[in-house]
Amino acid sequence: MKKIIILVFLVLASSLLYGSLLARTPVHLNQDELGFSLNAYSVAKTGFDENGRLLPFYFWHLGVMWATPIIVYLASLFLLFMPISEITIRLPSVMVGIIDVILIYFLTKKLFSSEKWGMIAAILLALTPVHFIQSRLLLDNLYIVPFVLGWLFLMAYYLDKKKIWLLFLAGLVLGIGIHSYHAAKVMMPIYLLMTFIFLLPQIKKQKKLVLILIVGFILPILPIIPWLVQYPDTLIDQVRYTRLYDTNLNPLSGVISLLSPENIIHKIAIFIAYFDPYFLFTRGDVSLIHSTAKSGVFLWPVVIFLPLGIYQAFKERTRINLLLIVGVFTSPIAAALVGDHYRISRALVMLPFAIILATYGIKFLISHKSYLLRAGCHLLLILILIQFAYFWYDYMKDYRIRSYEWFKYNIPGALERVIVENQKKRATAIYLDNRIEFIDRYWRFYTIKNNQTQLMVQTYYFEPADINLESLPANTLILYHFNDVDGQKTQIGPFTKVADIIEPDGTSRFYLYRN
Repeated sequence: MKKIIILVFLVLASSLLYGSLLARTPVHLNQDELGFSLNAYSVAKTGFDENGRLLPFYFWHLGVMWATPIIVYLASLFLLFMPISEITIRLPSVMVGIIDVILIYFLTKKLFSSEKWGMIAAILLALTPVHFIQSRLLLDNLYIVPFVLGWLFLMAYYLDKKKIWLLFLAGLVLGIGIHSYHAAKVMMPIYLLMTFIFLLPQIKKQKKLVLILIVGFILPILPIIPWLVQYPDTLIDQVRYTRLYDTNLNPLSGVISLLSPENIIHKIAIFIAYFDPYFLFTRGDVSLIHSTAKSGVFLWPVVIFLPLGIYQAFKERTRINLLLIVGVFTSPIAAALVGDHYRISRALVMLPFAIILATYGIKFLISHKSYLLRAGCHLLLILILIQFAYFWYDYMKDYRIRSYEWFKYNIPGALERVIVENQKKRATAIYLDNRIEFIDRYWRFYTIKNNQTQLMVQTYYFEPADINLESLPANTLILYHFNDVDGQKTQIGPFTKVADIIEPDGTSRFYLYRN
């Protein structure tokens, strides 16, 4: 009964934490959320993606890249039963965040042989700022984390039980995880190699363990072979998107450029920067989609707990502890390879390793014979709650103002106002400024959300420099991007302003006119 109560508490608490006020913050719909959700909606309703492919293995995303499939198919399951909206499409990530919290509870409970430490690790992860932020966005950055936790969980159980089928499942989890996020194509093979190294004593006795791991790993990857036969550009496209090397070069030249001394030194410098304390504990991700800029990747007390935990785990020298330590220090490899500075969103695999090791640090301090160290640890744990409360308040309030430009301004408010104005008085035509990024897809999303898809047939996308306002039919609605019109003007030719679209800071970035 105690175990059930703990599990129910973690599920309910993390559901409330990650799922509340989703329509308020993040402030607007991110363009990648838009792309994933439209493909998911199309699959849920028809079985085909936006481009007419039946249950594709990868998804052509926003017309610019091939995207990993797990996030789309998970979102499509929600959209089978729920209407499309900003809240609905973010629920899959809420669920992934909850799964992470539950998995780290069970993993840490296993490692420490204690429910208490499992709870502490779960709460620490749930209150980690970057994990909180990612669990509220329909972005695939987070979707690699449950696979890393699942692999660690199976490894811990294998080292205890020595059941071969656990190794097969560990390989299988890593293989499936390949399709969770772009960085997984680098990190999952690294984790497979780490598995071989840390199981060397068993492998020396049973060579078949290598085959079992490899079979488990390869099975989920095999379906990509027929996909690549049909769409051979998928991998090259992902290399281009991640800027691993210049895809205008042939593969050999690309590899040579990748392995040049200058490039290697540059990548090493980026890799080292991921352990910058200012980045980890003060500033966080350079993108305001993935950070509030007022809080680090981790809360401040982790700067004490993590180094202590690494030291304690190293002292014990168990294989699983060494695996955790190596996991922390290899986590930025994929992000560094593609040249992304200070982008923890590219290296979220750090979270499981760091949180469990930080729990080792907490255990060391709380168990210490010194009263001062024990009292200090309790104060630091209280500080975690205080700092997270400040982070949450800022996230729900001022962060909305700081981040709205990163979320491409209030396109949702602009398009929903177009729908409202059309309902007041039916428009002959609707003209939407083509300078608004992905405007056609945003319009599709919001017409579906508001059950107004019939408006698509009377919608036109215009180039501001080419449009002749005098030639447009009477009773036309026209939406301008702020770069294309003087928003102070209430009259433009035969058109009269009917709405300023307001941002969280009170400014206007879109203007709606009717003739």
